[in-house]
Amino acid sequence: MLLADAGADHTANARILPGVRRAAWRAGAVLPALAACALWGWPLIGFLVTAFVPGLLHGRFAPGIGSFLQALHGGALQALRNSLVVALAAALLALPVGSWLAWLCMRTTLAWRGWIEPAVWLLLVMPGYFLASGWMLLAAPEGPLAHWPWIQDLAGHLLGPAGIILTLAIKALPYPFLATQAAFLSSSAAPLEAARVLGLPRWRQRQIAMALLLPALVAGFAAAFAESISDFSVAATLGAGSGTVLATYAIEQAVNAMPLNFALAAADSWLLLMLIVPVLSGQAWLARRATGHRSLGPRFRPPAPVRPQFTTSLMHALAASLLAALALGAPLVAAGSLALAGRAPSDLPNLLRAVMPSLRYSLELAMLSASVTVTLAWPIAAAVARRGRAGRLLDFALLAVMALPGIVLAAAYVLAYNQSYTPLYGGSGLLIMAYVALALPAATKVIQGSVARLHDRFAEAARVHGLSRLQTMWHVELPILARPLFSAWLLSVLHIAFELPASELLYPPGHPPLSVALLDSVSAIRLHQQARLQLSGMALLVVFALLARLVFSRLSARQVATIPPAVAA
Repeated sequence: MLLADAGADHTANARILPGVRRAAWRAGAVLPALAACALWGWPLIGFLVTAFVPGLLHGRFAPGIGSFLQALHGGALQALRNSLVVALAAALLALPVGSWLAWLCMRTTLAWRGWIEPAVWLLLVMPGYFLASGWMLLAAPEGPLAHWPWIQDLAGHLLGPAGIILTLAIKALPYPFLATQAAFLSSSAAPLEAARVLGLPRWRQRQIAMALLLPALVAGFAAAFAESISDFSVAATLGAGSGTVLATYAIEQAVNAMPLNFALAAADSWLLLMLIVPVLSGQAWLARRATGHRSLGPRFRPPAPVRPQFTTSLMHALAASLLAALALGAPLVAAGSLALAGRAPSDLPNLLRAVMPSLRYSLELAMLSASVTVTLAWPIAAAVARRGRAGRLLDFALLAVMALPGIVLAAAYVLAYNQSYTPLYGGSGLLIMAYVALALPAATKVIQGSVARLHDRFAEAARVHGLSRLQTMWHVELPILARPLFSAWLLSVLHIAFELPASELLYPPGHPPLSVALLDSVSAIRLHQQARLQLSGMALLVVFALLARLVFSRLSARQVATIPPAVAA
C-alpha cells in the first residue's frame, strides 16, 4: 500500500514538474519583455508617435504634421542648426586630440604615459556641467581671475559658442581615445615594415598607417558626435546662459513650458535622431566592410615603440600639461577659490550641512538604481553572449538605446507616466526607472565580454556536484564575474549621481538631486553655492568610490574562500 502511494506521488510529481518548468520558462521569457516595454518601449513609442498624433494618449486620434511644421519654422530649427554645427566642431576637435593621446599612451616610451589613461577615464566620469560651470566660475567677477582683468576678459569668451565647443570636445575626447587605443593594441607591424622594404616614400607610409586606423577613427568620430549632439548638461548651462539654444535644451523647454507641448518636443526629438542615426549607421557600415584591416592572428607582432627625442618629448609633455590644466585644473581651481572665499575653516560643517541633502538623496538613488541595473545586466549580457538571432537583436537594441539622447527618454517618461492609468510621475520610483533605463546598456557592455568568456563546463561541474542554478551563480559564476560586476556597479553609481536630463524633468518636488541643485544655483547666479555643490559632490563620490573598492576587495576575498572544494577542483 505504501509502495502504491509512493508510486502515485511520484507519478503526480512527474506530471507537475514539467508544467512548473514550462511556467517558469514562460515567466523568464515574459518578464524581461515586460521590463523592456516599461523601461523603453511604451514611453518611447508613445512619445515619438505624439509628433504625428498629438492627442493619442488622451484618446484623440487626429493625425497631422503640424508639430513638425512648428519645429521647422520656429526657434527649434535654429537650435537644431546650432547643435549640428557645435557637435561637428567638437567631434572634429576631439578626434585628433584623443588619437594623439592614445598614440602617446600605446606607441611611445614616455615615462609619464601611464597617467594618460586614468586622466581620460576621469574625464569620462566627470559630468559636462561640472566643466561648463567651471568656466562660468572662472569668468565670474569675483572669481580667481579678478586680479587679472585682461585674462578674465579672455575667459569670458568661453561663455559663448567657443566655450560650448571646447567643453563638448573635452567631454567627448575619451571616445576617440578608447577607439584608437584599441586599434593601436591590435595593429600589426607587418604592413608598415612591408612599405619600408618596398621603399615607399614617408607620406605614403603615413597614408597606409592612417588607412589601417580608419575604422577606429570613424568610430571615435561617430561616438564623439553622438555624445556632443545629445548632451544636455552643457546646453542647459553654457548654452542657456549665453543665448545659444541647442536642440536638447529646446526639447526640455517644450516639456517644461506652460502649456506643455509634447508634440513639439517629440518633433524636435525626431529631427535630432535624424542627425544622429546616419552618422552611427555610416560608422557601422564601414566597420562591417573593413575586413582588410584585420591584423590579429597567429603571426601578429606589434610595432616597436617610438622613442621621441628630448625636444619632441618636452613638446608632448607641455601640450599634455596644458590640456590637463584646461580640462581639469582650471574648473577645479575656480570652484575651490569661490567655495572657500570669505569663509573660515570652522564654517566647513555649515557648508556641508547646506549641500548634504542633495548629495545624500543623489547617492541613495544612485546606489539603488545601480544595484537594479547590474542585477538586470547580468542575464541580459548572458543572452547577448549566446550566438543567435535573438542575441544579435538584443545587442542592436542596446546600442540604439545608448545612442538615444537622455533628454528624449526623460521627456517620454513625463508623457507616459503622467496619465491616470500610470500615475508614477512625481515620485522617486519613476526617477529610479529612468536611471536604470539610461544606465543598463552601458553596464551590460561592461560585463558582456566577461560573461561571454564563461565556459559551459563550470555550470556542468556544478550540476554534477548537486548545486542548484542559484547556488551555481552564487558560488561559481559570481566569484569569477565579481570584478566586472563591481566595475559596472561603480560606474553606474558615478554616472547616475551626476545625471542631469532625467533628474531635471522627473525629480520629486522638494527633493532636488545634486545635478538639479547645481543647475538651480547656476540659473539663480548663486556662484558660491554652485562651487560648494560642485566640489562637495566630487569629493563625496571620490571618497565613496575608494571605500566601495576597499569593501569589495574584502568581500571578494571572503567569497572566494567559500567556494566548495569540489567545484574549485
